[in-house]
Amino acid sequence: MKMSVITKLLVAAGVLVAMTACAKADGGATPGGSGPGPGTPQPTVQTGPPLDQEFDIERGKSTVLSNSDVLVAFREVSQDSRCKPGQACVWEGDATLELTLAGSAVQVHTNKQFPMTAEAGGYKVSLVKLDVPGVVATLVVHKV
Repeated sequence: MKMSVITKLLVAAGVLVAMTACAKADGGATPGGSGPGPGTPQPTVQTGPPLDQEFDIERGKSTVLSNSDVLVAFREVSQDSRCKPGQACVWEGDATLELTLAGSAVQVHTNKQFPMTAEAGGYKVSLVKLDVPGVVATLVVHKV
């Protein structure tokens, strides 16, 4: 069965559209190019509140505090042993949050038996709370 010229053009156009979509999905990286590689997480940076004010931040997101140049990123929850709603637990558990503060990796905890604050680059971040799924953290940052 022979394909007509129009059918061939439509197939070629479809392949081109698919290739363009794939290039955009991986950040436009090309081998040897200067763009980010495939699968490289692209943090979402938002302008946040000023220093000394509580703010919510979602896991995987970053914010620059509005009255300073300090960047805060909530990278991940590396462990979470907190008691889930409806469960009977012997202790309240703990979650460890991996953050970036002023360019340095820091950790804070939900349990008061562990550090709930961390310092880096002349700033101190304090964990106020972490929602039960571990997606949204409430933080406050102070200048040291």
